[in-house]
Amino acid sequence: MITIYNIASRCGVSPSTVSKVINNYKNIPESTKEKVRQAMKEMNYIPNVVAKSLSKGVSHNVGVLCYLGPDVTPFTHPLFVNVLDSFQTEMNANNYDLIFISRLVDGKNGSFYQNCISRDVDGVLLFGEMNHPEFQEIIASSLPKVGFDYFGDAMTGVTSNSKEEMRKMTAYLLSLGHRDIVFVHAETNDITKARIAGFRQAIVEAGLPFSDEMMEESIFLNGDSARKATERILKRERIPTAIMYSDDVSAIEGLSVLKKKGFVVPRDMSITGFDGLPISQAVETPITTVRQDIAEMGKTLARKLIEAMAGINAPIEHLEIPAYLLIAKSTSSPRR
Repeated sequence: MITIYNIASRCGVSPSTVSKVINNYKNIPESTKEKVRQAMKEMNYIPNVVAKSLSKGVSHNVGVLCYLGPDVTPFTHPLFVNVLDSFQTEMNANNYDLIFISRLVDGKNGSFYQNCISRDVDGVLLFGEMNHPEFQEIIASSLPKVGFDYFGDAMTGVTSNSKEEMRKMTAYLLSLGHRDIVFVHAETNDITKARIAGFRQAIVEAGLPFSDEMMEESIFLNGDSARKATERILKRERIPTAIMYSDDVSAIEGLSVLKKKGFVVPRDMSITGFDGLPISQAVETPITTVRQDIAEMGKTLARKLIEAMAGINAPIEHLEIPAYLLIAKSTSSPRR
């Protein structure tokens, strides 16, 4: 294996000079830098990135922690994959690599926080159940971190303007003539609270009474839960004319149940989703939804984490990235 000692011998300089060239020290003459770099190229020398990073006190590794529930693989969820793609592109452009965090520490069970420390990450992206105790441990720590869909005051969070866009989408259904609407919302968290608030606001602004009958609980990005919620709604004495789902994956599953039960969307039932994932427009009946700017959200998360890792004294922020209503074929005026 070629080392800096081989390069130093080839160039007639000291190993410390080779090290300074690798780390781009300014006090090394350009002629020396060129000679060393040429020797490195000819001898196929690959610098030890880990050693280089440790000498500067950074690893250039960023932890990615996604927890959506026990035994749930995040890579099956298109929202996570799309956010991560944009986040990774921005991090890689700034010379950071991603490490996926689990509970395994040296092959043994530990905590997410212990794994972050053992992997020597410079910072961490949190995605998923922010109220999970092990997430809370990281949020309370001194590790630089950012959170996707996080509303708290312990770290910077990036979301879309969920409340306002939910209000607009509900108002759109009301403008079509719908009065019996049910919102299949996700489990209780800050995002769910914001969307319920937007839903309620539109109903009240239309001069209609708001009641608990207008809501049905489900689990975010859980197809089985969405199917069961849809079946419960269809067993009601008074069946609504429109169902709004917490996300596009749930809306697609709801669409499947409606079709099996003999409902034609949107003739017999209008439905909406949320997120604006490409798959929502690829189904037989494209779904009216709110399209989030996933690419910008991923980039913003990366930029804010880079600032935090650099020690920039930026304030903890709640950043809302604008989304917009995408009207498709799954909604129309009610016919009953």
